[in-house]
Amino acid sequence: MKNRVVRRFKTGGAMASFAAGLFKRTLLHKSGGFTAALPGGATPARLFKELASLPLPWEQVVFFMSDERLVPASSPASNFGAARKALFSKIKVPSANLRPARTPAALEKEILKETKSSGRLDFVLLGLGADGHTASVFPGSPAEKSEKLALAVTAPRGVKPARRLTLTFRALNRARLVVLMAAGPAKKSVFKLAARGERTIPAGRLRPAGKFYLLFSEEP
Repeated sequence: MKNRVVRRFKTGGAMASFAAGLFKRTLLHKSGGFTAALPGGATPARLFKELASLPLPWEQVVFFMSDERLVPASSPASNFGAARKALFSKIKVPSANLRPARTPAALEKEILKETKSSGRLDFVLLGLGADGHTASVFPGSPAEKSEKLALAVTAPRGVKPARRLTLTFRALNRARLVVLMAAGPAKKSVFKLAARGERTIPAGRLRPAGKFYLLFSEEP
């Protein structure tokens, strides 16, 4: 796991600034088109604010969601809706570059199209759940071993919204750069498991072929 880099920060702002720097460098060092997958949840909010302030060639970036709740984009539960409000609406990115696919087949088709059939995304940002899930790959999910790049899944009982769309481990592990972010005391122990690559949780079983940054902020 020599490609794994673990960094800890005192504040969420410092973590977001570091992650934004990773995005900027990766984008500017790539010629031609650039593909990125973003998550939902509270942790990326500061990063989206950081990214929105950067004068980057946004017209080169095609955005996907690393997972999505199957609700209308106007719903507060929509990951795409949250990203649109915090980031997409504040940068000069063509609407055609935003790909909120509603089916796994459509999402896989779009990814293959934009990556010249390699399925290798340039930048993937992930969150981390208290149960160790990442994207919408929950414990026991078929998305870990699927040969597809995207899958329709059902969240565990009690987790709402239940119907979701997620990138699979096949897609996540192909990415050139994966950044997993977690914050706060409630996520500290599960982050340690992920950072060590413990196979007892889904995030710990991720094995990206590219660089893998695991970032943790003491501040929630």
